[in-house]
Amino acid sequence: MFSLDLSEETIVLTYSGQRRAEIYTFGALLNRYEILQPDGTWFNTIKGHQSPEQCRQMLTDGFHSAKLSPFACRVRHGKYVFDGQHYQLEGKFQAAGHALHGLIYDCDFVIVDSGADAQSAWVELAADYRQDDSGYPFAYRLNIVYRLASDGLSVTTRATNTGNRAMPLADGWHPYFTLGGKVDDWTMQLNSSERLEFDQDLVANGNILPDTRFQMALSMQGITLDNSFVLTDFNQPACVLSGEKLQLRIYPDSRYPYLQIYVPQTRDSIALENLSGAPDSFNNGLGLQVLQAGETQAFATRYVLSLL
Repeated sequence: MFSLDLSEETIVLTYSGQRRAEIYTFGALLNRYEILQPDGTWFNTIKGHQSPEQCRQMLTDGFHSAKLSPFACRVRHGKYVFDGQHYQLEGKFQAAGHALHGLIYDCDFVIVDSGADAQSAWVELAADYRQDDSGYPFAYRLNIVYRLASDGLSVTTRATNTGNRAMPLADGWHPYFTLGGKVDDWTMQLNSSERLEFDQDLVANGNILPDTRFQMALSMQGITLDNSFVLTDFNQPACVLSGEKLQLRIYPDSRYPYLQIYVPQTRDSIALENLSGAPDSFNNGLGLQVLQAGETQAFATRYVLSLL
């Protein structure tokens, strides 16, 4: 019922005749999450990449499916203070002078475990942070497990402090989803009544604003978003995105208390980003994790696709 196909650069997990997922070892990113349609064709709900080679060249053009670590979204001017010491991130990528989307999105991961049985197919990938940014001199490892089962595709990240001192951390993902057609053709419902306030550079200032627009399914016609919504109830899906024929439900655990949502100008997809910490959490402290030497923290989310 479940199967696994491994190559040097890609992993394909298949739930026979229903769902399949393609993962790249580059960035440990999710490139395809497909559902079998009634006409016998597969539909990919991820706005991904044409190939691993193209991904290497174009990943920073939108950061499609990128792993966000050790910080998510922006760090204001790349500066922060931790444990009484001032740090300046060099930043692999910057926007308006702010460090953006972490330091590990372009790492090559290695497969450390994989398998398939009657209940699921899975792969575990691992990478060590190269400590190639003087503004983040902390040693840590990421282990990422993708597991495809009858109840959806789960993605679990374990971050381990492999150094000898405490380290700050925020974790996240940056997948773009499509249900076919345009965002304007879909509806979205969020299990949230608040969002973070951003300044003009999309940096969270620490304030929280009421926002109940999406507590009931709302048409996305004409709606533009680049916002972080606050999650507090993890017994229901954080997000339900519905199109004419497909529906996506996202079930993060409590370690992902923020959902960053971005609608690109093309309006052919929507980024639904589980975040453990708010944008600029290294400064505003919202959701910031501190891992002691040798400590491991896990973050998990689950994507469920269904036909309508």
